[in-house]
Amino acid sequence: MKRLILLAMSLLVAALLAVGLSSQARAGGNGAEVVREGGGTCRTSDNTDAWFFSCNFQIVFQPNGAITQYLTGSVIPEGSSPLPSKATDVSGGSCFVIQGEVLTTVVAGTVTPSGQVKLTCKS
Repeated sequence: MKRLILLAMSLLVAALLAVGLSSQARAGGNGAEVVREGGGTCRTSDNTDAWFFSCNFQIVFQPNGAITQYLTGSVIPEGSSPLPSKATDVSGGSCFVIQGEVLTTVVAGTVTPSGQVKLTCKS
């Protein structure tokens, strides 16, 4: 089962939402709210391997309630599986989870042999 566990990021985002979107910006004049954050640690996995990675993310909250989330980072070797020999798909799991509620799901994601992680998640 493909899964993405982003507990650390979820807690950080929950804290940001609780005190207000202090690092927000308007996106393209369409009323969307954008939250950008970095410096956290996230975890992603495929069917057999799991990787911790430095986690920078951007979350776009659309006025219609849709959420799009972008995560990027580099694999942290300690505690992670060995890097894959070719780009590995990690799409399909939950992404943004707050208090057990899945808000977004990974629609596209990869871990590369050089240790780069890129994920796109949508509600």
